[in-house]
Amino acid sequence: MNVNVNANATARAFAGSRSGATVIVGGGGGAYFNVDQPYPTTIQGLSVEGKTMEMVRVPYTASRRMEKRVVIQAVCIDDRAVPHPASQVRPGRDVAMDYEGELYRCIAGTKLQWTIADEAGGPGETINCNKREALWYGRGGQLECRPEKQERDCNERSLLRRYGAGVKVLTMIREESYTEYREEMVETAGAVASGAVIMLDGGVGGRVF
Repeated sequence: MNVNVNANATARAFAGSRSGATVIVGGGGGAYFNVDQPYPTTIQGLSVEGKTMEMVRVPYTASRRMEKRVVIQAVCIDDRAVPHPASQVRPGRDVAMDYEGELYRCIAGTKLQWTIADEAGGPGETINCNKREALWYGRGGQLECRPEKQERDCNERSLLRRYGAGVKVLTMIREESYTEYREEMVETAGAVASGAVIMLDGGVGGRVF
């Protein structure tokens, strides 16, 4: 009985040796395995690229509302570039924010020119309207040239006699756009290493009892 077991074990061991392993089985039930370590494999010519995180400033368009007290003074310019007093449409110096309508007008044949400056002081800005346009102020602090309302003849002269020439003080509101920046983390390409080599050993061989 022991002879047959050893013979069969020897045959199986011989067959297993062709697949890279040796198996020996004893008659007492023990076993010995010898697994050959595979040959290492080398891969050449690899390109390795690294990624980096970078903080960048990204531009975007923002808007802001500007509110300030300004002083307005207006004149009427004729075709010879000679200035004349502009007609005030309403009396008084201060203009309430809920007022909506014309502030200054000009006689026919002239065009309105108005200067705006900060009430606190500083240089002013001069704007020209077209002929037959009046300076208009509206709710929300808008100030612009608009086609004048139809009035009777000599209306502007009557206004000058009634209210005279003068300045206006009002609150002006402007919406303006500007470029702002925010910081963002972005992924960028790093250095590239060419010609790298990697070796794969295929695992670990050994013996098992």
